[in-house]
Amino acid sequence: MKKTDAYIWCFGALLCANAFLSCTKDEFKGPEFESTRQYSIVETSKAYSQYYTKAEPVSFVISEIFSDEKLLAEPCDLTDFGEVLQGYFQDLMTDPYFDFELINYYSELNRKYVTFYEGENYYGANGEYDQLAKKRIRDLEKFWNLNREIRLNGQHTSTLNDREILTDMIESFDRTVRNREQAYKKADKLLELNRQSANIPENPYFALDAFTRSNGLLVIGDGLLESLIAIGIDEEVAFTAILSHEWWHQAQYENDEKWDYIDQLPTQAEKSRFSELEADFAAAYYMTHKRGATYNWKRIEDYFNLSFNVGDCLTSSDQHHGTSDQRLAAAKLGYALADSAQKKGFILTPEEVHEAFLEVYESKIL
Repeated sequence: MKKTDAYIWCFGALLCANAFLSCTKDEFKGPEFESTRQYSIVETSKAYSQYYTKAEPVSFVISEIFSDEKLLAEPCDLTDFGEVLQGYFQDLMTDPYFDFELINYYSELNRKYVTFYEGENYYGANGEYDQLAKKRIRDLEKFWNLNREIRLNGQHTSTLNDREILTDMIESFDRTVRNREQAYKKADKLLELNRQSANIPENPYFALDAFTRSNGLLVIGDGLLESLIAIGIDEEVAFTAILSHEWWHQAQYENDEKWDYIDQLPTQAEKSRFSELEADFAAAYYMTHKRGATYNWKRIEDYFNLSFNVGDCLTSSDQHHGTSDQRLAAAKLGYALADSAQKKGFILTPEEVHEAFLEVYESKIL
């Protein structure tokens, strides 16, 4: 990887890591930065910075991350998915209105909004996955038969361009705003900046989330779907894979007290890896099962490609999801489990799938 590409990759990794970490916070906190910043902010965006910043100490300095030789030396080849994300980050960094504070602020707002939103939903930028979502949700409920209510929220970049929704976000989650009138004022200033930028907030980065919560919430962002389709993944496979992966996390929540293997793992990185690889395994089992999504070999190859592409090599990160080879192995073994069933119509229970994963985890995936 060339060093200039590594800088962009590091910036992207920083944005994604910040996004993942923000997802776990119980309380919304706006981005906090020193007034004397050690990275470049384009002059044209400075006039708006008062509307999304607070003068408190910064917790990291981008220039230090860019000079971290350990990070730049990570033994990780850039996948097709990584190249797509790199393009998004490069577009953001070269936008005349790029400001890290704004990027972080918008990401926080959109994530918090989709986390707490309750109401009608649509999936895909124009609702193109609505029917598929209804079918898959119905099928997954029957297939895994979990004892919990699960709901799916769609995340969209367009919410950051809607005056009323953006005002709702600011009023609800920005602690510097005291009332609706102040929220409107801040929203209008940000919308003015939006109109001048070609990337903010249209860049898929602002809807790149896919996550789940213990309360039954699942979230799928348009940006993530768009990114996977850009590398040639069938759009239906992409949506089904994300949904079935996140659905398995609900099974993990439900069986948290019984499934104690993860508690024996010494680091958070290893716990995260185990959880994510098991979700890949279970998703593949559902997707290829005769009473699941019933995908044939050609279509499951797309899932294998997806699994390989979304691996990461940040093995010491608390958000490590498994390397490309590990995610591919987990997906293939989940497929093999469904394919080897003597009675094709018989569905293993979540407990049985969990036990099957434990049998192959250390010997065939790691």
